[in-house]
Amino acid sequence: MIAVLLSFVVALLVGLYLPRLPLVIIPRLRPMEANLTPFPNAQPVNVELVAQLLLLRRLWQLSFMFALLPLLLGLFVLSVQSDPIAFGLFIGGGWAMLSRILPEQALELPAGPYSMSLIGEVDQIRRAENDCCDSPDVRWEVTAIRCRSCRSVHLTQARPDLGRSRTDGLVGTVRLLILDGHPLLSELES
Repeated sequence: MIAVLLSFVVALLVGLYLPRLPLVIIPRLRPMEANLTPFPNAQPVNVELVAQLLLLRRLWQLSFMFALLPLLLGLFVLSVQSDPIAFGLFIGGGWAMLSRILPEQALELPAGPYSMSLIGEVDQIRRAENDCCDSPDVRWEVTAIRCRSCRSVHLTQARPDLGRSRTDGLVGTVRLLILDGHPLLSELES
């Protein structure tokens, strides 16, 4: 009984986290992160940041296709025989797909951590003439976008994962898989 339950849980976790792997792996390839500051430093608000956010948005939206693999594999095996691994893959893949398709708010498409409104605000801050101080240096810190020189806040939005190589190893990878690109802090905490 324990082996059956364990195989179900492992298959469920594979079904849940397989769709999140492209968001963890693809943006961290060397050519894609060449112009970003190293993690965990604050990222300057520039063209590279906006391009990276657009890439991450596309990856987050398309990752539901990776949920089709465990979902369809589980469904295929379940049509032939009942198996806890197939049931776990089916439930995990289905849950991952629903998390990408169902909206978080009523009457809007799911945007995830990289909504077009957020990307638009970041781009607007990038293009604006920042006259908060004599030498503005606007960067996206963990909790907000602020000027590094005068500490003036331009946007109170916690920073989602920017697809930079991390220095926290396996713990950071597990955190990325669990958070699915969302910021570590919620807006109420920031």
